[in-house]
Amino acid sequence: MRWSAVGAGGHVARRTSAWWERLVAAREGRAPQPLVHAVLEVEVAGVVRSVDMGPTWGRTRGTRRVVLTGPVGARWLGRCPLFRYEVRVVDGSGRLPGVLAVSDDVALPGDVLDLLADVPAYTWGRDEAGAGEMWTSDSVVAWLLERSGVSSVEPPPGSRAPGWAAGARVARR
Repeated sequence: MRWSAVGAGGHVARRTSAWWERLVAAREGRAPQPLVHAVLEVEVAGVVRSVDMGPTWGRTRGTRRVVLTGPVGARWLGRCPLFRYEVRVVDGSGRLPGVLAVSDDVALPGDVLDLLADVPAYTWGRDEAGAGEMWTSDSVVAWLLERSGVSSVEPPPGSRAPGWAAGARVARR
């Protein structure tokens, strides 16, 4: 399990996420916190596979396996590839820039990747599940961990992973 700073690989995501967090923090009456992104890494037969969620556009098939796609922002927008996300499994590790923390003590069952077929395809950025916060890539990882029986993982202290609690709540239903 790895935590990376949101937008570590690009300027646009880092800046827009920082502004968004400032607005949310002001609305909630708290100080802004650094945002983090969860990536689940699973070793299977000596190969590290990373579970991640991101935009469908601008990627080549390569060594990734797409297991789910869903809409971004609004369900009707998902008809356009620019407003779709994919949940993917990528072979190999070390692809994620800006790693902040690693939780090596997480013991996952070997079949955790089999659970990917059951991940809900909610609209990214919306709370369609009524879980109290929007669905994000962090929701997917939290959902997988919770369904695997691992509920002890939390974002690094002093940071926030939007959607983390939503994934855990949906998985417990």
